Amino acid sequence: MGNNEVQGHWPGSCFGCSSGNPKGLQLRFSHTDEGCVTSCTIPDTYCGFEGLVHGGIIATLLDEAAGWSLFARIGRLGVTREMTTRYLKPVPTNTEIRVEGTIMSSDDRSAVVRSTIHSTDGTLLAEGESTWAFPRLGRIASLANVPEGALQQFLDDCCRK
Repeated sequence: MGNNEVQGHWPGSCFGCSSGNPKGLQLRFSHTDEGCVTSCTIPDTYCGFEGLVHGGIIATLLDEAAGWSLFARIGRLGVTREMTTRYLKPVPTNTEIRVEGTIMSSDDRSAVVRSTIHSTDGTLLAEGESTWAFPRLGRIASLANVPEGALQQFLDDCCRK
């Protein structure tokens, strides 16, 4: 991902992105003009049918890309209010995929983000659209059991390039 990598590291134990969660996906994202992107390979441990990524993991990947787009591009910590997921083609395990989030719109209270999963040859495998709310940072800190200052530092780090 190079020098465009988002510098923030989630201070909790998130299944999708925390390096401290040994059973998690440990995703790392890079900045794009409209959001963020990652390349990853999902192991068989997270299959539904043999050799295919479980649908819940696909939804998790789309949700993570959306959230990280908000962290990295607008420096806001949000919560998913609603997400629509379209499973277009099977997503194979043990094969590199590209997961991208693009902010479609945002204001002080909410945002809409489109997320996609592509194969390395560019085939669209899954896509989603999510709406996000932006509660007060103190509220999220309380829910996540993470100090508010640590969350603010995380957001500041995410916006640095």
